[in-house]
Amino acid sequence: MSARVLAAVVLGFWIVVATSPLAAERPPVLDPAPGPTQKPYSPADDQVVEVTPPPFIWVPAAKGTVYALQVSSSSDFSAEKTRTFSQLRRSVFVPRETLPPGRWFWRYGIETSGKTVFGRTRSFVVPDGARPFPFPDWDQVVSRIPRSRPRLFFPGQRLEQVRQWARGALKSAVDAMAASCARHVGEELVAEPGYQPKGPEFGPWAVRVMRTTRPPMDIMEQCALAYLLTGNARLGQEAKRRLLHFFSWDPEGPTSFFAYDEPPMWMMMRGTRAYDWTFDLFTANERAKIEANMRVRAAQFLKRLEQLPFESSPYDSHAGRLPGFLGESALAFIHEWPEARQWLDYATLLYFTSYPAWGGDDGGWQEGPSYWGAYMQFALHYVVALREAAGVDLMQKPFFRNTPYYGLYTATPYHQHSPFGDNQASEPRGLGRLMYVFSTLTQNPYFRWYAEEAKATVGADALSLATYDPKLKSRSPRELPPARAFPSVGLASFHTALGDRQKDVSFLFRSSPYGGVSHGHADQNAYVIEAFGRGLAIATGYYPWYGSPHHDQWTRATKAVNSVLVDGQGQVQRRWGAGGRLVAMESVDGYDYVEGEAASAYAGRLDRFRRRVVHVRPGIFVMWDDLQAPRPAQFQWLLHAYHRVGIEEGKPILRVRNSPAAMDVHVLLPESLRIAQTDRYEPEPEATAGNWTNTWHVTASTAAPASRAQFLSVFLVHREGEDERLPGVKLERGTSAVGVKLVGRDGSWDVVAFRTDRDAAKAACAGIQSDAEVFAEGKDHDGRTIRRFEFSP
Repeated sequence: MSARVLAAVVLGFWIVVATSPLAAERPPVLDPAPGPTQKPYSPADDQVVEVTPPPFIWVPAAKGTVYALQVSSSSDFSAEKTRTFSQLRRSVFVPRETLPPGRWFWRYGIETSGKTVFGRTRSFVVPDGARPFPFPDWDQVVSRIPRSRPRLFFPGQRLEQVRQWARGALKSAVDAMAASCARHVGEELVAEPGYQPKGPEFGPWAVRVMRTTRPPMDIMEQCALAYLLTGNARLGQEAKRRLLHFFSWDPEGPTSFFAYDEPPMWMMMRGTRAYDWTFDLFTANERAKIEANMRVRAAQFLKRLEQLPFESSPYDSHAGRLPGFLGESALAFIHEWPEARQWLDYATLLYFTSYPAWGGDDGGWQEGPSYWGAYMQFALHYVVALREAAGVDLMQKPFFRNTPYYGLYTATPYHQHSPFGDNQASEPRGLGRLMYVFSTLTQNPYFRWYAEEAKATVGADALSLATYDPKLKSRSPRELPPARAFPSVGLASFHTALGDRQKDVSFLFRSSPYGGVSHGHADQNAYVIEAFGRGLAIATGYYPWYGSPHHDQWTRATKAVNSVLVDGQGQVQRRWGAGGRLVAMESVDGYDYVEGEAASAYAGRLDRFRRRVVHVRPGIFVMWDDLQAPRPAQFQWLLHAYHRVGIEEGKPILRVRNSPAAMDVHVLLPESLRIAQTDRYEPEPEATAGNWTNTWHVTASTAAPASRAQFLSVFLVHREGEDERLPGVKLERGTSAVGVKLVGRDGSWDVVAFRTDRDAAKAACAGIQSDAEVFAEGKDHDGRTIRRFEFSP
């Protein structure tokens, strides 16, 4: 049987081509729908792109398939208006030439038997002002990378400039780093780990390996950097000693990437830089031994990326580090190893196209602020190294330009925790140094404000040294819009005074299409509220290790967050498709609005979970939950806090306190609720979580099983001792609508209402009529309308 074309079937846009006996069983298909773990087609139909040319991504066919891509200003792909790119071996591509403004069309095809069969046509728009972002010409780029060392971060004249800063403006930070390194000179180094155990012993073993191998590798890089900046020979020799030690470990043994991936990734991340900066200290024989080890390990990174393949299926959290690590290795050895050019091309192509897996062009991140910070550190090292060595600016990518806003709006430096992902108990101030780097790379003064507010230390690490820019001055984010959405990850953020700790009240809402996979949690339609730098409604639980009993059964479970349970059961964890959806977010004068749908996260236990929130500025949140189940059930509405919640006897009012912040929560509907509270975790955190503390968990349960439940709640955020300023809260039952009237002490008032009958032509509540799904109106003490909001899908 021929290994060439076995069959071809053409039916509309579906074209089946087999190119091998294996493919005959599962022939490649053009334009299939992407699977849940595959990147969608890009540019999407009618997308207005931010860069030119945009990256092109399609769902791959069978392994070994050869593709062609056509990009045209004509929908019929006439030859004179079409650019054709042939012999493509990957399912992603970026042209080396920009596209002028206008509407464009693209399609990809499969090359077989000397001809190409193309699939469906998609269109996109290049607007005026789109940023140029063509793929590099490697002949030109490689010629710019210096042959001398260092090549990573401080090539050529940059090194002398940084050395001057190390003797001047940054002297205290560099001296402190060198002094810290000196305390570790000559210490005993950790032995090569053994092979990982099976079963439940793996988690604690993995934590122990990371905690014993990472710190001495960190010191290896720091000693090398101190040597590079100051010439301190003692520290240089210490970096050399560690390099020789760690790179004597068998690259095909227990620290092979395919045995346990953490040690080799950390070893290469730290070691490639340290070796580049101390290269002059090694003999030819020592260099040969270290480089042979590094070469094997870098090849393992490439192998793993191509196994996935990352360009199409990048949803492997650890693999998200590999493009940057591979790219740094390529830069370090571009003039010595022939394969380094291929590595450089592939790593950069992934950054242009599929990276990151866990976010979109809007800059959102699925795995929460803590993991965002860690993975942006990994990513930006390659971004900066490539820029400094080769002049290629990956910061033109929309994700990289927008993602600092994710940090600013969702992990504001005075927040108390970092919700919606693993390690959420940590404060976000540690992101300050990362935001300093972003501020320089984007020349954004609001990101520099974050770094200063977080009191970031600059000058004791490669990234901040390579991006040191004393000329950029900070500006308060009070000038920015107070609300921002990140639809790619289903996240919305409201602030009352972004950047002003003493006045700011923030409300974060999440309903993620990714669901609770990877380091994300089963927290769709969940929210958190912080005020004046203190958490009021919070996400709870710790992260002893990935998959520990506490982590699995509490932290990433719905019972740990401010969402809803059905018969005591939460959302499905770690299942693709069990996600939520950010239906809408809008802001008008006086009001913000967000809406999420999360029924699909409950594996059939719900047909509808629509949560709608109106923010009555500043700091009042009116929440409407509409739940529909396929069979009668009891529903549990959850609220979590740092301290014991006051529950008023005979009244559905919950009082949350976290000095100086306070919040009164009126649960107006259903009128019959059973409210309970506990401060226990089930199960408790393991000892490796450190000094954990109990938090408090309120459950408001419906009294009897029913197929439908509707919760109406009002959150009044204020400072302790200012209760007398709170408005009165009154439940309003209208015609085809229900709502609340908020009456101020000066006689002003707001009505916020939600339609209960979607088929009714009109709805009315408290004297206000509307044909919208959600409506609000505010009047001053003289009865004059001062603000109004209406929303319909």
